[in-house]
Amino acid sequence: MGGEANSIDIAPTGQSPSPGLCVLVAEDNEADAYLICRALARQAEVANVVHVPDGVVALWMVEHGQITPDLAFIDLQMPRLGGLSLLVALAERARSSFPIAVLTSSNTLMDATRSRMRGAFRVISKPDTVEALELELCSAVAAACARRAFPESTGLPGAAYHGVPSTPHLIALEEEADRSRAIADGPLPN
Repeated sequence: MGGEANSIDIAPTGQSPSPGLCVLVAEDNEADAYLICRALARQAEVANVVHVPDGVVALWMVEHGQITPDLAFIDLQMPRLGGLSLLVALAERARSSFPIAVLTSSNTLMDATRSRMRGAFRVISKPDTVEALELELCSAVAAACARRAFPESTGLPGAAYHGVPSTPHLIALEEEADRSRAIADGPLPN
């Protein structure tokens, strides 16, 4: 993976990209990106993997037709445009109808909930081992393949992410969840 902030790495994994999945990986950590791309490249169902260092580049590529992903893996904590904002931006665009899995170092329920509310079909806490990472990625790829074969029956987000609340609605839900959590936790110690 290149060292430039805006580098785009394309790693073909099959002879012909049409039969397999095109996977977008938005990840700013070079070591994580390397492991993710390497694990995806080993899967027969994946034709090519496109790695971008942040959400701005990912969004630009999708908006300008530079990539039409069948599946995306995005990190929550990225410079310029983080994963949650990228999920919202993609959900607002009718052309974006691919499943998105969030890969995160966070184990918090709030991050998982916010990701799902914004359209992520899966939230994966980055595993401690390469083997566990490969299993998680393999499962997400299998789900994307099922969606590609049977788009109406998989329960994954479809065109324009039907059922995903609008951004103002999401903010109101998050504020309500924060208030409920504060009430349940009681007053903070001084």
